[in-house]
Amino acid sequence: MFVFFNVCIPLAFGRTIVAAKRLNDQVIQVNEGLKNKNILYRVFFAESRRPKIVADCDGIIIDFNRRAKEVFFLNENLKSSDVSIRELFSELSEESLNSGHQIISHENTYQRVAKLLIPDAQSYVYEFVDCTQEKRLQGHLTELENQNKRLRYIDSQTNLPNKEWFELQCSKLITKSGRDFYVVVAQSESTDYLRLKHGDDVVKQFLVSSYNRLKKNSLNPCLIASISLNQLVFILPGKLSHNLSNILSELKDTLDREYVSQGVRSQQSFKFGVASFPEHSKLSGELVSFANESLKFISNNQVFSLYDAENSEDFVEQHEISILLDEAISQSELDVHFQPKVDSSGKCVGLEALARWNSQLLGHVSPAKFIPIAEKYRMISRLTDLVVQKVCAVIASWREQDMPLPTVAINISFLDFSQPDFISKLVKHLADFSVKPTQIELELTESCLESDVVDSLNIIEELQSWGFKVSVDDFGVGYSSITRLAYYPIKKLKLDRTLIRQIHLSNRQYNLVKGIHRICEELDINCVVEGVEMQEQLNSLVKIGFSEFQGFYFSKPLSKASYEQQLRENNGVFVSSSTPSRL
Repeated sequence: MFVFFNVCIPLAFGRTIVAAKRLNDQVIQVNEGLKNKNILYRVFFAESRRPKIVADCDGIIIDFNRRAKEVFFLNENLKSSDVSIRELFSELSEESLNSGHQIISHENTYQRVAKLLIPDAQSYVYEFVDCTQEKRLQGHLTELENQNKRLRYIDSQTNLPNKEWFELQCSKLITKSGRDFYVVVAQSESTDYLRLKHGDDVVKQFLVSSYNRLKKNSLNPCLIASISLNQLVFILPGKLSHNLSNILSELKDTLDREYVSQGVRSQQSFKFGVASFPEHSKLSGELVSFANESLKFISNNQVFSLYDAENSEDFVEQHEISILLDEAISQSELDVHFQPKVDSSGKCVGLEALARWNSQLLGHVSPAKFIPIAEKYRMISRLTDLVVQKVCAVIASWREQDMPLPTVAINISFLDFSQPDFISKLVKHLADFSVKPTQIELELTESCLESDVVDSLNIIEELQSWGFKVSVDDFGVGYSSITRLAYYPIKKLKLDRTLIRQIHLSNRQYNLVKGIHRICEELDINCVVEGVEMQEQLNSLVKIGFSEFQGFYFSKPLSKASYEQQLRENNGVFVSSSTPSRL
């Protein structure tokens, strides 16, 4: 009994107390957990700033938070009405939600919806994020992108379809049809004149008018586009090959008729370059390029030119040479040689400066090749500037060495002559080397005199007022006109070699040259004859009365060093007993 009351009962009582305490701790812990869960519930669901809706596995709405109620105007009765969440949001897709999220439209908003599983409750939380502004911005960006795509195919100056559009449509035609057709580039030869006289706006309007005429033409050329301010490109069916010349002539008549824009009346002159699919290429870009290239080979009496690979190779060669020439001019790599002008005894009375090019890649390139390329690719004025500077440097060098300073002639092209800053650049180059204008003779081609008479006359008179000697070069080439000499204060005329080639054999040629000499005497114009290669030619020219000559009979063009050596050895006399080979 003693043990029962004093040991067992207290021990049982102690165990009861311990158990009760443990139970109490567990209750407290559970209550604390519930409290924490309640706080988390309020923070992450009930009080979340994002709308959230709870649905069971069947999609029946069982709960939603305050934000969802406000945004979607939900009624509390929904929680016990067996309403499916898809009845509220019909666009919801389980496939999209399972792969991440889905954007749906609701009323005037866009919502990004995410579906989250609640493991313990076997239910789902649908969380909504308003992405209306983001979606609208994306819409604006998409619209801008589409607009840019449209603008990409529109010429910004004329609002006509552009080259990129044409090539894209042409490629589609090649893929879908595969039938033969022609790509035709129509080019206006009057654009430069119209731009100078009336400005770009009139040129643009004329191009749009030309485009509209082609669109309305009964021959129905298709896929018409603008590829520059003076060029349109279009397609003609290959079945018209037997009648292509007549068709293009008819299109030319349509395009060349008088235009009226902004009160300006004018006519244009169109020519056509043509390339054929698939004969010349199966690529749209190459077809346009080939058609464009063929324009360069149209003669004056032709309406169109069909692409020719051989001509194209020449064109590519010229283009490659032009690139090397451009670099050579920029790097001052061209040299200047000097060909003496002499009297009948061979005594030097002047020099002509001639550009020479010894390319590191091409070797010696003939002036007959690189001068036309310089003119074609609009590099001739830069070449002339380089020659003037090198001539001035040589004259300055001779002056320092107390050497004779003969007048040096420099060839001036029409492109040089038409530059608005031509005289100012010329004077500046001379001033840089302290060279007097009287030491320079400017040999103008006759094309310089074919420009506006008043402008040409003013320029020549201004050049002479500075002290420059002005002469006309290559007289007798093409359609030379003696009457021009009456309009211009020219003091020197250089007869071209073609006029004297048979002078010792042909009485007609002898009398022609004699007549020109007599006219020059009457007009007080000094006559120089170039291209003298034989003693017989010289005898005939001296008999007529000429006193100044230039040609291989006396000397070929010489480098500065060679000229100086000849000057020292022969005391300024140049006479050759044989005709050297030409350079």
